[in-house]
Amino acid sequence: MATHQSSAASMVSGGTPGDILLDAGTNELEVLVFRMGKGWFGVNVAKVREVIRGEKPSETPNSHPSIMGMINKRGVLVPLVDLAGHLGIKSVAESIEDARIIITEFNGMTVGFVVDDVQRIHRVSWSLVRPAPEFDDGAAEISYSTCTGIVDLDDRLILMIDFESITDAIRMEDRLHVGEVENTLGVDRASVRVVMAEDSSFMREMLGNVFKSSGYGGIEIYSDGTSAWNAIKEMVKQGEKPDIVVSDIEMPGTDGLRLTKLIKEDPALDGVPVVLFSSLITEENLKKGKQVGADIQIPKPELAEIVRLVDRYIHGGIEALRGAA
Repeated sequence: MATHQSSAASMVSGGTPGDILLDAGTNELEVLVFRMGKGWFGVNVAKVREVIRGEKPSETPNSHPSIMGMINKRGVLVPLVDLAGHLGIKSVAESIEDARIIITEFNGMTVGFVVDDVQRIHRVSWSLVRPAPEFDDGAAEISYSTCTGIVDLDDRLILMIDFESITDAIRMEDRLHVGEVENTLGVDRASVRVVMAEDSSFMREMLGNVFKSSGYGGIEIYSDGTSAWNAIKEMVKQGEKPDIVVSDIEMPGTDGLRLTKLIKEDPALDGVPVVLFSSLITEENLKKGKQVGADIQIPKPELAEIVRLVDRYIHGGIEALRGAA
């Protein structure tokens, strides 16, 4: 498989992850490949601020067992997650100083993930990222619930790690466990057809629970953009269309930006709003979302706000949705 490659060595000791800007709607991503134990794993470079050499953290009392402590990087306190330990993988780094720290930024947080080593950055198409299996046979070192996709790079299977679900599991914030959202606008929620695309099994469960408990009857949730797009095309063949689409950005097969572009360019779907719901709502991605026609973009994990946004659109139309931004 042909990919663009750049060395990850320049990222170590404060280097930033590449200087390649991906155009909106090209269905591409950059993958930072790293090693833990005997396995190779990946993360979207869009979430990576820098990679640094391992350094001993200051201990934090009463913290989660996966938290090694905190380090101070340029005035920012960064909690360090023992990623191998959290996933039940035996690390081969003899000490923290022999390891690498991937410092990430998403959902308004800065978190460091300690890994054994980093390899390089690969630029690939989302169409080459296969969804992870929807089961765990109990024999694997890593549960597939923490893996959002699998890609073959240099004849190696790279598991894309869901850093957000790991962080959410550690934090266990109350806002991730939302019950019924009050229907203040009196919307007929049972008749609304909502299509969702979300690759994280953890977040799919959370989204499904909050919408169903709030009375939404027509919820269809797909694990990737390709499945969502195929379902929407099937609706069009039957002379129907969704009332609204809610999509993650980072997904295997077809990412959220490409899915948005496909919807907005199809005359049969004229007027169908798209909400981008992602941990990657950065200034750069906001621009990309606007380029492909997204109607509104909000950060994860504001589950109750997603329900309220759909309510506002059903009650007041597209202008009410955009006015909520």
